[in-house]
Amino acid sequence: MKTPEAVRGIPPRLDDWLWRRGIRHLQILPLVRNLLLTSALLLLAGGALVALRLGWGLLWAGVGCLLMTWIFWELARFFLRRSPGENGMAILPLLLVRWGLRLGIGAGAVYLILIVGKASPLAFVAGLVLAEIIALASYVRAARR
Repeated sequence: MKTPEAVRGIPPRLDDWLWRRGIRHLQILPLVRNLLLTSALLLLAGGALVALRLGWGLLWAGVGCLLMTWIFWELARFFLRRSPGENGMAILPLLLVRWGLRLGIGAGAVYLILIVGKASPLAFVAGLVLAEIIALASYVRAARR
Protein backbone atom coordinates (compact mmCIF):
# COMPACT_ATOMS: atom_id res chain seq x y z
CA MET A 1 0.00 0.00 0.00
CA LYS A 2 1.42 3.36 -0.98
CA THR A 3 1.55 6.33 1.33
CA PRO A 4 -1.31 8.77 0.71
CA GLU A 5 -0.29 11.98 -1.04
CA ALA A 6 -1.43 14.00 2.00
CA VAL A 7 1.48 12.74 4.12
CA ARG A 8 4.26 12.83 1.54
CA GLY A 9 7.03 15.02 2.81
CA ILE A 10 10.46 16.02 1.62
CA PRO A 11 11.80 12.44 1.78
CA PRO A 12 8.97 10.39 0.22
CA ARG A 13 11.04 7.18 0.24
CA LEU A 14 11.38 7.37 4.03
CA ASP A 15 7.63 8.03 4.35
CA ASP A 16 6.91 4.98 2.19
CA TRP A 17 9.32 2.89 4.25
CA LEU A 18 7.64 3.94 7.52
CA TRP A 19 4.20 3.40 6.01
CA ARG A 20 5.11 -0.20 5.06
CA ARG A 21 6.24 -0.81 8.63
CA GLY A 22 2.91 0.18 10.13
CA ILE A 23 3.43 3.86 10.97
CA ARG A 24 0.23 5.02 9.26
CA HIS A 25 -1.17 7.70 11.53
CA LEU A 26 -1.12 11.08 9.79
CA GLN A 27 0.25 12.90 12.85
CA ILE A 28 2.68 10.20 14.00
CA LEU A 29 4.32 9.53 10.62
CA PRO A 30 5.98 12.98 10.35
CA LEU A 31 6.97 12.80 14.03
CA VAL A 32 8.86 9.51 13.61
CA ARG A 33 10.29 10.61 10.24
CA ASN A 34 11.65 13.87 11.68
CA LEU A 35 13.15 12.06 14.66
CA LEU A 36 14.86 9.53 12.39
CA LEU A 37 16.27 12.28 10.17
CA THR A 38 17.48 14.35 13.13
CA SER A 39 19.13 11.33 14.75
CA ALA A 40 20.87 10.42 11.49
CA LEU A 41 22.04 14.00 10.95
CA LEU A 42 23.43 14.30 14.48
CA LEU A 43 25.15 10.92 14.29
CA LEU A 44 26.72 11.68 10.92
CA ALA A 45 27.87 15.15 11.95
CA GLY A 46 29.12 13.84 15.30
CA GLY A 47 30.96 10.99 13.60
CA ALA A 48 32.62 13.44 11.21
CA LEU A 49 33.69 15.67 14.11
CA VAL A 50 35.09 12.69 16.01
CA ALA A 51 36.99 11.58 12.90
CA LEU A 52 38.48 15.09 12.70
CA ARG A 53 39.27 14.93 16.46
CA LEU A 54 37.11 17.97 17.23
CA GLY A 55 35.04 16.46 20.01
CA TRP A 56 32.43 13.92 20.97
CA GLY A 57 29.56 16.18 22.07
CA LEU A 58 27.52 16.09 18.87
CA LEU A 59 27.89 12.31 18.61
CA TRP A 60 26.60 11.79 22.15
CA ALA A 61 23.70 14.17 21.44
CA GLY A 62 22.91 12.01 18.42
CA VAL A 63 22.96 8.90 20.57
CA GLY A 64 20.53 10.52 23.02
CA CYS A 65 18.25 11.54 20.16
CA LEU A 66 18.46 8.01 18.73
CA LEU A 67 17.45 6.50 22.09
CA MET A 68 14.34 8.71 22.19
CA THR A 69 13.60 7.90 18.55
CA TRP A 70 13.70 4.19 19.37
CA ILE A 71 11.22 4.70 22.23
CA PHE A 72 8.80 6.68 20.02
CA TRP A 73 9.18 4.11 17.23
CA GLU A 74 8.31 1.19 19.51
CA LEU A 75 5.35 2.94 21.13
CA ALA A 76 3.97 3.99 17.74
CA ARG A 77 4.27 0.49 16.32
CA PHE A 78 2.63 -1.04 19.41
CA PHE A 79 -0.38 1.25 19.45
CA LEU A 80 -0.85 1.68 15.70
CA ARG A 81 -1.04 -2.08 15.12
CA ARG A 82 -4.27 -2.25 17.11
CA SER A 83 -7.58 -0.76 16.24
CA PRO A 84 -9.27 1.41 18.91
CA GLY A 85 -11.12 -0.69 21.44
CA GLU A 86 -9.46 -3.91 20.32
CA ASN A 87 -8.96 -6.28 23.29
CA GLY A 88 -9.69 -3.49 25.78
CA MET A 89 -7.76 -4.02 29.00
CA ALA A 90 -6.32 -7.33 27.78
CA ILE A 91 -3.38 -5.50 26.20
CA LEU A 92 -2.39 -3.77 29.45
CA PRO A 93 -0.17 -6.64 30.72
CA LEU A 94 1.50 -6.87 27.31
CA LEU A 95 2.05 -3.12 27.29
CA LEU A 96 3.55 -3.20 30.80
CA VAL A 97 5.90 -6.07 29.95
CA ARG A 98 7.06 -4.35 26.77
CA TRP A 99 7.47 -1.06 28.65
CA GLY A 100 9.51 -2.79 31.37
CA LEU A 101 11.76 -4.49 28.81
CA ARG A 102 12.23 -1.23 26.94
CA LEU A 103 13.04 0.54 30.23
CA GLY A 104 15.62 -2.12 31.11
CA ILE A 105 17.27 -1.99 27.69
CA GLY A 106 17.22 1.82 27.76
CA ALA A 107 18.75 1.89 31.25
CA GLY A 108 21.46 -0.52 30.12
CA ALA A 109 22.16 1.65 27.09
CA VAL A 110 22.37 4.79 29.22
CA TYR A 111 24.77 3.01 31.61
CA LEU A 112 26.99 1.91 28.73
CA ILE A 113 26.91 5.37 27.16
CA LEU A 114 27.65 7.37 30.30
CA ILE A 115 29.90 5.04 32.32
CA VAL A 116 31.63 2.76 29.83
CA GLY A 117 31.65 5.21 26.90
CA LYS A 118 32.48 8.16 29.18
CA ALA A 119 29.96 10.34 27.34
CA SER A 120 29.25 13.90 28.31
CA PRO A 121 26.03 13.77 30.35
CA LEU A 122 25.10 17.26 29.19
CA ALA A 123 25.46 16.35 25.50
CA PHE A 124 23.50 13.12 25.98
CA VAL A 125 20.65 14.88 27.80
CA ALA A 126 20.69 17.63 25.16
CA GLY A 127 20.01 14.94 22.54
CA LEU A 128 17.11 13.57 24.61
CA VAL A 129 15.62 17.04 25.05
CA LEU A 130 16.10 17.89 21.37
CA ALA A 131 14.23 14.72 20.42
CA GLU A 132 11.33 15.69 22.69
CA ILE A 133 11.17 19.20 21.24
CA ILE A 134 11.24 17.86 17.68
CA ALA A 135 8.55 15.30 18.50
CA LEU A 136 6.24 17.93 20.00
CA ALA A 137 6.83 20.43 17.20
CA SER A 138 6.28 17.75 14.53
CA TYR A 139 3.06 16.60 16.16
CA VAL A 140 1.69 20.13 16.51
CA ARG A 141 2.57 20.97 12.91
CA ALA A 142 0.97 17.75 11.61
CA ALA A 143 -2.13 18.22 13.77
CA ARG A 144 -2.72 21.72 12.35
CA ARG A 145 -2.77 20.44 8.76
